[in-house]
Amino acid sequence: MIRAESHAPFFRRFLYVFLGCFAFACWFLYDGLIGYPQQRVIAETYEAIAEEDRAEQWPEVAKENGWSTLVPAKTSKEITHGIGQQFMFTVICSIMSVVVLMKFIAGQGAYIEGDSQVIRNHKGVEVPIESITSIDKHKWEDKGIAKIRYEVDGKQRTFVMDDFKFKREPMAELMEFAEAPLDPEAILGDLPQRDKVAANDSESAQERDGDESDV
Repeated sequence: MIRAESHAPFFRRFLYVFLGCFAFACWFLYDGLIGYPQQRVIAETYEAIAEEDRAEQWPEVAKENGWSTLVPAKTSKEITHGIGQQFMFTVICSIMSVVVLMKFIAGQGAYIEGDSQVIRNHKGVEVPIESITSIDKHKWEDKGIAKIRYEVDGKQRTFVMDDFKFKREPMAELMEFAEAPLDPEAILGDLPQRDKVAANDSESAQERDGDESDV
């Protein structure tokens, strides 16, 4: 039985995205809990000084508290609004982190396997080869996606083949199994895998003949 294991580089990208989203979530949470509240205290202190006295008193007050003597760039009201935004961004990034982490985890141990009788995946979905009615390969060449249409218990179903998510060479062999009982007219959008293999073998043979003739 041929088995196509999950393609690690494809799923590893989800791990990198998770780490990025998680880092941003922590950054926004820090700003919401610590960074912005500290800025608000400074802004409130500045605003508590009478407007006509700020130019004179603010540098002294700022130095006493170890703050910058520059006038706060935002008002306390603007900073309060910003705190709410930081928490909102924290939630958004946290949700994105969970989603991409789940996608990464889903790829661990995933596989598609099969032989001349059946194709199945790690979720237990089985496609009897004899039940396959057609294969849509319009996206197979560019995106590595093909849809196997099959019928079980009188119901039409679809099984997705994806050679970006799973290792390409065994996926090509599995595609040959799936295409074996079908007429070429039932394979839509691309050549049958067996024809591609035959064409590649022919090209390789011609190259070998050419190399031998040069010797």
